[in-house]
Amino acid sequence: MTIDDATRPLDTEASRPVSYYDGYTGYDPAFLHSAVPLPALTEEQRRNAAKRGGAVPGEDATVLPYTHFSVVVNRVRQLAYYTAVNIDGAQLVALPRDRDRWFFDPRIAESEQIGEELYRRNALDRGHLVRRLDPVWGPEPDRPNGDTFHFTNCSPQHERFNQGSDLWQGLENYILDNADVRERRLTVFTGPVLDEDDPLYKGVRLPLAFWKIVAYDRTDGSLAVAAYLLEQARLVEDLLAAEARFDPGMYRVSLSHLEERTGLDFRHLHDAELPLSSIGLETVADRVLITDDYSNVVL
Repeated sequence: MTIDDATRPLDTEASRPVSYYDGYTGYDPAFLHSAVPLPALTEEQRRNAAKRGGAVPGEDATVLPYTHFSVVVNRVRQLAYYTAVNIDGAQLVALPRDRDRWFFDPRIAESEQIGEELYRRNALDRGHLVRRLDPVWGPEPDRPNGDTFHFTNCSPQHERFNQGSDLWQGLENYILDNADVRERRLTVFTGPVLDEDDPLYKGVRLPLAFWKIVAYDRTDGSLAVAAYLLEQARLVEDLLAAEARFDPGMYRVSLSHLEERTGLDFRHLHDAELPLSSIGLETVADRVLITDDYSNVVL
């Protein structure tokens, strides 16, 4: 997350009427020239996924659609398995950020979502998974901006992790500005790594790492996909004792590595995966530390 997504004065948590979401279609798998379906859940993950009321036959009740993005929630952990967003870089609207007001999603139970209590009187921020400005394009930009302020799209992040640098925003902007991106469009999946041994704090297991997959069509029509991982364990040591699996920093990782860490299925993206690279050279390592200026990001 970015400084723009830092903790700000907060109104009391609230919820909208279910009718507010009428007509929402959410993430579009056909947004790019190449189709990019949602990641597949295992049978166990599907059993543990929150199910929205009112889903019609043929719809996946585990998918919560918003404006230009969707979220699938792990009801046991009360956090997203993943989010999926369509970004139209040529039409993004730089809406200023007003006073934060976070909402429960009434389509699933409040008990399946982490509310404000976790974030009181500590160094935890309400970290956006779908970045606030990513879906803010189209004829009604205020709508997707407000949709990102749902607890379903929120994950506990240490304030130094959430506010300390450009992190995901810098990466996405770098790709939009420098890659050979067809129509300047991106599809982005993001989520926390939900390990069974994540440390417990205020009754909630805190994720110690977050992942992102960026997909885009190059101008020749081919799909390009790359996966990233960011560790926050070293930054939550003030709250609890935890051992980081990686040193702090942003890493390029393989889709296979993310599948192992998350249990999600990304096999449909393997053929489009860019090689791991360090200073432009392919490597057999399972992760590559991204430099601060993103100069070793393969595009």
